[in-house]
Amino acid sequence: MTTPDDVLAELDAIAAADPPWRSDRFFSYVFESSDEVVALGHEAYRRFSGANGLDPTVFGSFVRFENDLVAFCRDLVGGDDQVVGSFTSGGTESILLAVKAARDARRAHLGDDNAATNLVLADSAHAAFHKAAHYFDLELRSVPAGDDMRVDPDALLAVTDRATAMVVTSAPQFAHGVVDPIREIGARTGTAGLWLHVDACMGGLTMPFLDGTPAFGFDVDGVDSISLDLHKYGYTTKGASVALYRTAEHRRFQYTAATHWTGYPLVNPTMQSTRSGGPLAAAWAVVTLLGRDGYRDLAHAARAATTTVAAAVDDHEHLALTARPDATLLAMVTTVDAPTDVFGLAAAMRSRGWHLGPTPGFGSSPPHLHLTMTATHQRIVDELCADLATAVEEAGPTTPLLPPGLDPASLAADDVLALLGQVDLVADRAAVDATLDALPPDLRAVAISATLQDLFTP
Repeated sequence: MTTPDDVLAELDAIAAADPPWRSDRFFSYVFESSDEVVALGHEAYRRFSGANGLDPTVFGSFVRFENDLVAFCRDLVGGDDQVVGSFTSGGTESILLAVKAARDARRAHLGDDNAATNLVLADSAHAAFHKAAHYFDLELRSVPAGDDMRVDPDALLAVTDRATAMVVTSAPQFAHGVVDPIREIGARTGTAGLWLHVDACMGGLTMPFLDGTPAFGFDVDGVDSISLDLHKYGYTTKGASVALYRTAEHRRFQYTAATHWTGYPLVNPTMQSTRSGGPLAAAWAVVTLLGRDGYRDLAHAARAATTTVAAAVDDHEHLALTARPDATLLAMVTTVDAPTDVFGLAAAMRSRGWHLGPTPGFGSSPPHLHLTMTATHQRIVDELCADLATAVEEAGPTTPLLPPGLDPASLAADDVLALLGQVDLVADRAAVDATLDALPPDLRAVAISATLQDLFTP
């Protein structure tokens, strides 16, 4: 007979296939501050994991936890007591909900519940907005980011019209760690009566504590909604995020209600109906423990690690920043005369145990390595910089899987899948990354989607 200890042993055996993600050598996916914070989050999660937020009139603890978290986040980003919000499962859900609310508000303004609407953003805005446009049937109007990776207000506003549901800005945007000119954009969207969203999933819990960062919160005229993640720089258990709205009138469009059926009247504030209390309780516990002072210290540590890496990149003849980071995220490229490229550099760093983020080029954004710096990286940042300096000189160039002289645009989807099927996606990661970089974006999507689908086909 299988015992609980047998099952736990098998869990440990399965987990052995994963990289050591608590080693401070990851620069995305993982956000941790201390063993004490991790343990508290896990214990709070355990205590409330079976509670169900479907009906908050039954589980009153959910109301307390959520209201406290919304108030904490609201105060951080310059909101007054009119600002309201909802706890969600992550940044993507916060973004989806804000887009849905903005779409429905625009339709109400137009007097047509089925009116065609559009979403206006830069190509530097997070991919979750593309998902939202797809899910909620909005036309996506994307403009190129500038050479500094920030969106140009003139270009952004030029593609808006009376059917624009939302204009998107980032604080900071993920890829290069820079903040859009939100104050200038907000002044113009406010005058035009357009909904302005700030994606502060990455910066909402760091930038309020850092000197000299650009304005992005509700103290900026024209900002209508903000997405802010707690499971990133809030250092709490996944998944935890908050969608904030300037007024309750903005938020009411987020809700859905279904009463035309034979069951109970169903009203949901978020995408979910049944919601475990685990993530909510864990977030409340961690935020209560750390408070403003704790988050200030963590933000300063993460920023210090970021500036150390940025300085090391500046000092290296074969490395360069894509943009000067505004907060705690950065990206780097190899120079044209470097002995390797970013994909070879990423592979060389992986061989040393570092997991950076190789990213293909798109628009004005070159192929680059992304690093999300956290507070715990401060203790290993000197080792990281030393290994970067060595690896960029030792790694060689990366060759895509494409035959020499072949125009990547001439490939069909099946051709790309056949190429990828000939290699080990882990062992040959650098060649795969270089191939994805060489492909047109539509073919990249086909290749990655099919590869992921195959992973989950037994």
